[in-house]
Amino acid sequence: MSRIEMPSGETIDVLHSGAPAFEFEAVVPPGVAGPPPHRHRGATESFTVLEGVLRVRAGGWTSLLHPGDGIVVPPGVTHSFGNGGDGPVRVRTVETPAGPLEEQFRILASAGRLPPLRRLARLNVAHDLDFSLAGIPDAVQRPLWRLLAALPGPS
Repeated sequence: MSRIEMPSGETIDVLHSGAPAFEFEAVVPPGVAGPPPHRHRGATESFTVLEGVLRVRAGGWTSLLHPGDGIVVPPGVTHSFGNGGDGPVRVRTVETPAGPLEEQFRILASAGRLPPLRRLARLNVAHDLDFSLAGIPDAVQRPLWRLLAALPGPS
């Protein structure tokens, strides 16, 4: 098992890496908003709360998940999550099939507070643009990811 320490204070303990699924437990400190609304073109994500209360937005609705509660987010469904409570949240997540999520975490963890957009774009392009931010049409977003990935500079 390896641990990824995120700049936001989240810790991610990798339980299984690679095919067929990426599985991890994350501890999300109080007040951490989590990722921006996004979707994965080819991966299903399932979340199961182990401790605390997780706020999840998926497919146009918002819910609070308590210990034992879970949700499965199919490919293409916009989702986000965060911890708006007073205590930490521990959540188990499974990405099926395993995609670039673990590498995204490692890139973000190594970068500090500012996300390294060029490195993330290169990863996204290498994985057939699986990751999309919500609110920006794919017809606009896909060329922008490709352009950013093609810019010269460190990998």
